[in-house]
Amino acid sequence: MTMNGADHEDDVAFARACARGDTQALAEFEARYTPQLRKALLHRGLDVSVADEALQVLRVKLFLPSGERAPRIVDYEGQGALLAWLRVAALRTALNLMRERKISFDLDDSKLVETSVQEVDADRRFIQEHYREDFAAVFQEALRALEPRARTLLRLHLVEGLGTAQIARAYQVDRSTVKRWLAQAREQLRDDVRQRLAARLGEDSQGLSSLLRVLQSQLDLSIRSVMKDATPS
Repeated sequence: MTMNGADHEDDVAFARACARGDTQALAEFEARYTPQLRKALLHRGLDVSVADEALQVLRVKLFLPSGERAPRIVDYEGQGALLAWLRVAALRTALNLMRERKISFDLDDSKLVETSVQEVDADRRFIQEHYREDFAAVFQEALRALEPRARTLLRLHLVEGLGTAQIARAYQVDRSTVKRWLAQAREQLRDDVRQRLAARLGEDSQGLSSLLRVLQSQLDLSIRSVMKDATPS
């Protein structure tokens, strides 16, 4: 069933109630959303222990302030259904948790778009109107700052369309090594862009969270767009 505007307004009101610490709203969140989020993570193939820990971490981020930063659930503004927004947040939390623990999991971040099309489209429009030049400049700077091999790997895979097996033969390594190199290149680029954006716009910028959501879900597309006409490294 398609959610209408009124439904999204209800979702926003519910999210605000959770942010205020409303006991009834928090209880409803646990009963209504937590089982669906857990099911979504397990459906993606995550281990049960990782899924459960990710949901615990997500609860803290969603409902508790961090320093002067408000609870993360206030970032939800009704662009798409709340459940879709929460699925994205849960999956990102799980992926970050696995990266910290160096747990291998073959899931490209671009798959996040499957559950957040409306959210990403809204963020993209916001960026086009307010921060397009900042985002483009920072992304190009971060891409140039990558080591040559990382830039070349991203170009070969995302622009020229070579598979990991082909790249592995060219570098005389196995496919798992190429996958690890590509994951590291993506992560380095993503982290560098985050830092540069925060420095350029300020940690408390209203546009920073939107920029980072687009970065997270559209990283490969951004790389292709910037690199397709550039001279290979």
